[in-house]
Amino acid sequence: MPLQLSGYSWRQTPTTVFLSLPLRGVCARDADVFCSESYLKVNFPPYLFEAFLYAPIDDGNSKAKIGNDAIVFTLYKKEAVMWETLSISGVDKEMMQRIREKSILQAQERAKEAAEAKATARREDQKYALNVMMKASAGCWEVF
Repeated sequence: MPLQLSGYSWRQTPTTVFLSLPLRGVCARDADVFCSESYLKVNFPPYLFEAFLYAPIDDGNSKAKIGNDAIVFTLYKKEAVMWETLSISGVDKEMMQRIREKSILQAQERAKEAAEAKATARREDQKYALNVMMKASAGCWEVF
């Protein structure tokens, strides 16, 4: 069973949350980070950090930097307001599980959309390259 991480620090501005988690002698490459609009999880055995965020963040622009025995998050808030706490309180296990599952499903959906967009762009690039090559080869035949 993982140990809950304590000793983290956080501060905020109206638009940004800065969160620093100590790695406690764990190699940075062993840290597993998952961040969504309302949920943040960092697993670096034997430690686990979970936060059910007080308000939604822009997870697409938010960043994590790992190094110097710490993970430093820059989380951009969707609404420019000051938070009372980092994590919502009074959440029961069922609610936590629903938030986790919803976050994972949203991340999977975004990954699927990104993969489809990448595949579409690749097909368009290949089609364009083929058309250019066909036009170039047609021009060569006219010369002979």
